[in-house]
Amino acid sequence: MRRRDRGPFDGIAGPQTRRATRRFQHRHHLAPDGVAGPRTRRKLGSWARYELGNRLLQRGRRGWDVAELQFLLRRSGIFVSIDGSFGPITQAAVVGTQKGTGLKADGVVGPQTLAVLRRTRGRIFRLGIQAEVRGQIDRWSRHYGVDGRLACALAWMESGHQPGVVSSTGAWGVFQIQPATWKYVEQVLADRRYPRNVEGQVRVGLLYLRHLLQGFGDTRTALAAWYTGPARVRRYGIGPRGRWFAADVLAVRARC
Repeated sequence: MRRRDRGPFDGIAGPQTRRATRRFQHRHHLAPDGVAGPRTRRKLGSWARYELGNRLLQRGRRGWDVAELQFLLRRSGIFVSIDGSFGPITQAAVVGTQKGTGLKADGVVGPQTLAVLRRTRGRIFRLGIQAEVRGQIDRWSRHYGVDGRLACALAWMESGHQPGVVSSTGAWGVFQIQPATWKYVEQVLADRRYPRNVEGQVRVGLLYLRHLLQGFGDTRTALAAWYTGPARVRRYGIGPRGRWFAADVLAVRARC
């Protein structure tokens, strides 16, 4: 593809996309109708080999189907690049989506995850909830002096910005706070009670995040402590699980 055919990936088959498709078809002796049908797709080679749903998608995959997945993720509220490459941001977006809908959060896209992403019923409501969560994070992160984009990314990784999520271990809410951690924030860090609504969930999560950031003095270490526990990080260091979690949160931070 020549440089003039390249534009931003936005998931929209607009005039620029149709013109580029017609030029590509003309160069390959196809009917220049501007539609990427089967014959045109075959000329694109291995990149366009798979339709979305024909294979499991996970980190490291590349192709047309990954770009389709990224379009669905962007429609669901996370601003991934539509570049056809399943990198850390796409993986983190998938994990947040899976957590927010009660699926196994393994970052692998199979039939269940695709069914959730393709579902249109309730999508506007979910996006409204996400907007409310982001608004509360923006408000209270300024109040507590916490990086709002970092908090937004952490909340996405933990719940997909869905306040009703409850884990199998009892963690719940926007930031997936354990009951013991909620009690610690109320009794030790804040000396007050918080309501169990979206605002309360956000405030407790931000207070605990600030506590870890101040205690460890390093964002990656604080995120690892959030995920694997402060005592474990102090004794053994970040570790591979904490390193993975911190890297994905920081990758999403650039998109919040």
